[in-house]
Amino acid sequence: MDIQHIMDYLPTTYALHQQEATETMVDLKLLKEIPIDSSVNQCQGFCYNSRKDVFVLACINSQNSRQIIYELDPRTFDIVGTYRFRNSTELAHMNTLTYNPDTNLLYTTNAVVDGHRITTIDADTMTIGDTITIPERVFNLGYDTKDIDAHHNDFNNNGAFAYDGYTIFATLSTVVTIDKSGAVSKITPFLKGLEIEDMDMRHNMMYAAVNVGHNVAIYSMISY
Repeated sequence: MDIQHIMDYLPTTYALHQQEATETMVDLKLLKEIPIDSSVNQCQGFCYNSRKDVFVLACINSQNSRQIIYELDPRTFDIVGTYRFRNSTELAHMNTLTYNPDTNLLYTTNAVVDGHRITTIDADTMTIGDTITIPERVFNLGYDTKDIDAHHNDFNNNGAFAYDGYTIFATLSTVVTIDKSGAVSKITPFLKGLEIEDMDMRHNMMYAAVNVGHNVAIYSMISY
């Protein structure tokens, strides 16, 4: 595992409550609802594997003892790969997924079980690799991005990714954009009742995974 990719970040705190959300809502378009296996009941991590050209979706059970990683066709969102785990330590909650094309590794955080642990997964074989423990508690991780401690009335920040120098993450009610200079450039609300679990970019379009009953809904995020 290339630990330096994880450890070389710039700790920054953003007081998001000092900037009000825009009036324009995030334009979320439902693309597909995906039924998930009965052994799991919710999605958590979601990212795009650019080498393999698949989306990767992590689903878990309430006890954080079972995990299923699905690979999704990026055009139809049909399931094209299924990988099952019973791992309560390295994977556990799988609160986030991010993909590093330089190492061909997925990175996940198990969050509520051990919030200081980051685990790697081989993106081809889906075998669990090395883990590291860092001083900060990490719920969301985006490859090659800053550490962002979001001080906000809506404190639960769910998904995050880095793209072209920008960092974008979701709280329970907004999408927050950090620009290339490290400043909060936009806070945009989305429809109440949805909870964006994680998100990523493919071909300049943002996509998000949301729990809907025993399905996972995939949305495109046209504006944010």
